[in-house]
Amino acid sequence: MARAKDVVKLGRDGLGDTTSAARLHEIVKVLRRTEVSRGLTPDKLVVLLEELGPTFIKLGQILSSRSDMLPQEYCNALQALRSSTTPEPFEQVDRRLKARYGDDCMDIFSDIDEEPLGSASIAQVYKAHLAHDASAVAIKVQRDHVKQDMQRDIQLMRRAADLLNLTGSTVLAGVDIATVIDEFDRTVREEIDFTVERDNLQRFARGLRGVKGVSSPSVYPEYSDETVLVMEFVEGISLEHVLELEEAGYDLRDIGDRLANSYMHQMVDVGFFHADPHAANVIVRPALSADERAAGKKDRGEVVWIDCGMMGELSPHERGLFFDMMKAMVFKDGHALTDLFIEWGRVSDAPGKKLDYGRLLQDLTALVNRYAAEDAYSMDIAQLLNDVMAILDTANVIMPRSFVMLVRGLASLQGTLLSLTPEISILKVVETYIKQRGTKHFDPVKEVETRTMAAVAAADKAVEIPGRVVNVLDMAEKGRLKLGFDLAEANQPMEKLGHIVDRLSLAIITAGLFIGSSTIYSAGMQPQLFGVPIVGFLGYFGAAVLSVYIIHKIRKGT
Repeated sequence: MARAKDVVKLGRDGLGDTTSAARLHEIVKVLRRTEVSRGLTPDKLVVLLEELGPTFIKLGQILSSRSDMLPQEYCNALQALRSSTTPEPFEQVDRRLKARYGDDCMDIFSDIDEEPLGSASIAQVYKAHLAHDASAVAIKVQRDHVKQDMQRDIQLMRRAADLLNLTGSTVLAGVDIATVIDEFDRTVREEIDFTVERDNLQRFARGLRGVKGVSSPSVYPEYSDETVLVMEFVEGISLEHVLELEEAGYDLRDIGDRLANSYMHQMVDVGFFHADPHAANVIVRPALSADERAAGKKDRGEVVWIDCGMMGELSPHERGLFFDMMKAMVFKDGHALTDLFIEWGRVSDAPGKKLDYGRLLQDLTALVNRYAAEDAYSMDIAQLLNDVMAILDTANVIMPRSFVMLVRGLASLQGTLLSLTPEISILKVVETYIKQRGTKHFDPVKEVETRTMAAVAAADKAVEIPGRVVNVLDMAEKGRLKLGFDLAEANQPMEKLGHIVDRLSLAIITAGLFIGSSTIYSAGMQPQLFGVPIVGFLGYFGAAVLSVYIIHKIRKGT
């Protein structure tokens, strides 16, 4: 039921915001022009989002990896929004660069290509050269007014959500719209602030140190701010162009293995990972000089991660949980998976929601057994993870944002690896990584030391138990001990107990009326009706009515 103050707030916000009203009118015109009412095919959805502007393009980019929310053909079509959108005229970009660096912009950059290397919903990227050392750089320039436009569109989404809540609409029943919008808002805020990506690039590069054949672009913080990001230009071949990679002589299987191992390293060893590992965000550049290649040396190439606007982070504890999760999946351990997800997530606190441990264990075990029968090379890791998410949702277990991001990342990585070669299996890579990591980090002396310390700690706890029991009994004896019970499904038993108490009370009243009337009858009180004292007659009548009522309630079971 909508509250009056909610209605007033929605109306006041709407009347006071003429900009949103104009934008809403513009959106309605686009919807009519694209004839959405006649159906929304995958291709039409892409056109619609492009016409609606940067906010909706970004929404489409995020949804392109969410096969748990959209049919796969729509996800495939939305991938076209990832790598290119209609570019802005260079004159507008040049004006913003001069506003950032002043009229002496060319003192910093000796030249800037007017044709963009890439054009996305939030920014465009241009190749340039630094004036002082001729280093090739990539300049990422934010689109004009994109920040204001996106914030306005997100506010419109919130208004629409409020309206749906007020009207009690069931169009999106079962979907927490506010949470979805909050997640989208957080993602957009991070991506439109290029200082976040600048810091991400620097931190990501530190995490990749020591990993052979894998790197990320260096960044120029002195030339970067919230709207402009200057970084190293990576000359190479994108993973989108598989034929070009083959023609250049690269081993696709080797590239895929390095990519997958790098991702496991990011998640398990570093805890800071690329959350959008699709093919357009990975470039293979030559690792050898032109002379070395001309001399006949085999060039494996260097895998370079680019576009660090969307990153995921795992705490040390979560990194251990992720490693245990992948290990449980590899070794088909449903019990370990169940306990792990309960520890990692939290049970929904919504009314009527509770954890059914037995059901969760049964569903996860069945899932593991079903996928155990499949060959690892043909297993769809994206579908497996989506099935896990569905089971957790049914069990009312809410996973943190970090887990959701790593699930999306692994699903996207699978698509990237399959585009290189079907011979690569993420689960096979994970299995090999787990075994190698277990062997590499296994220290017999440290293991014995750890087990010994655990045994000593357990012994200490065991010695403390009698003392703790004595303390509890002492508190109980002195009346200072209070026990609280939280009974699952307590409402229904308590309601039945209430009915029992009600019946018992009526039965006692009935018995009292009968006994009291009999006493009055024996005393022969006046006046009388049919030889029975009137007060006693009324008591007998009341007892009879209550008896019939109690029998009726017992037979109905209420």
